[in-house]
Amino acid sequence: MPSFRSRPLAIVAMALLVTGASAWLIFGSNVIDCDRLAPLTILAVLAAFIIALCFRLLARANSRAHTWLLVFALLLAAASLFENVRFVRVHRAVCRQLQQQMDQFKNQPGI
Repeated sequence: MPSFRSRPLAIVAMALLVTGASAWLIFGSNVIDCDRLAPLTILAVLAAFIIALCFRLLARANSRAHTWLLVFALLLAAASLFENVRFVRVHRAVCRQLQQQMDQFKNQPGI
């Protein structure tokens, strides 16, 4: 099986993409948009996957540069995971409450 020397760079690129997408969804608007919760949950799962890949590749790192790249990717993915989970937990209750109010409004007689 051939050894790819760009594995740490690919992991860093994936971590940057997940972190960038998370930041774009979190900071993209000033209003609470309940449609952003599902994509942020998916990005949190991808960040967790990247963290697992980093730990797996850290054991096989053959140079100090690869180790530092993987640690950088690990920190990016961990920050993304933390912020995504925090955003979803904070806004999930608000979105659920808004959905209940909309359902009550629809079920009122005479409307």
